[in-house]
Amino acid sequence: MKTMKFSLITLFLFLGLGILSAQEYKTTVQNTTDGRVILKDFNGELPIEGYNGSEIIISSTSDEVTPPEKAKGLKAVFPSGTDNTGIGLDVQKNGNVVTIQCLLPFSRDGDYTIKVPDNMALELTSGCERSNDVSIKNMKNEIDIETCHDIDLQNVSGPLVLSTISGDINITYSNINTVKSSSINSVSGDIDITMPVKTAVNLELSTISGGFYSDFDFTTSSKDLKRVGGNELKLPLNGGGVKFSINAISGNIYMRKGQ
Repeated sequence: MKTMKFSLITLFLFLGLGILSAQEYKTTVQNTTDGRVILKDFNGELPIEGYNGSEIIISSTSDEVTPPEKAKGLKAVFPSGTDNTGIGLDVQKNGNVVTIQCLLPFSRDGDYTIKVPDNMALELTSGCERSNDVSIKNMKNEIDIETCHDIDLQNVSGPLVLSTISGDINITYSNINTVKSSSINSVSGDIDITMPVKTAVNLELSTISGGFYSDFDFTTSSKDLKRVGGNELKLPLNGGGVKFSINAISGNIYMRKGQ
């Protein structure tokens, strides 16, 4: 029993130290409805969450953003900007546009998590060397992502412009913006989309070596969408509406009914 108590105490102390070691940076956006946050060159997994607020909040639990003891009294020098956050980022504001540049080399992971006002537009770009898997949830505005790795979006409304080279794309919509068109593209990964059952869009589906699968009822001669390799389909969903383009070169496309 004493051993168990000691182990639990040690665990709690360890967790507490982990929480204390987290570093945080905040910046306020005056008009979030017309605001845009641009994220560049982040490494590793990057969870982003929308919330009802006016601040962009970035946290890091990595010791990669802390200068070594021998650098005391010195400033870190990066080729792509100046660290004005204390956590390896260069943040620049131009009106309601906030650009956040990750300064760490691709071999170092900042273990960042980001909270963004849920009504801001979000733009993210990262190179293939960055191994940047992106997960985003609870956003109500435009999302534009260009990466080489996985994209996972949950409880979003778009519009969406997504592009990845070798990653899967998974999307679960809360509702869909029917004012602007959306474009979802993956070269060698699957695309899996869950959208509200009453969504009215003009679908354009394209794949070369993959297939299409869905439980929606399309207004075509066939009630059920079957797998057809190397094909392109244009289909009005629920009477049609704004353009919704989905392209997968060597992956499958899955469309599922949501709530």
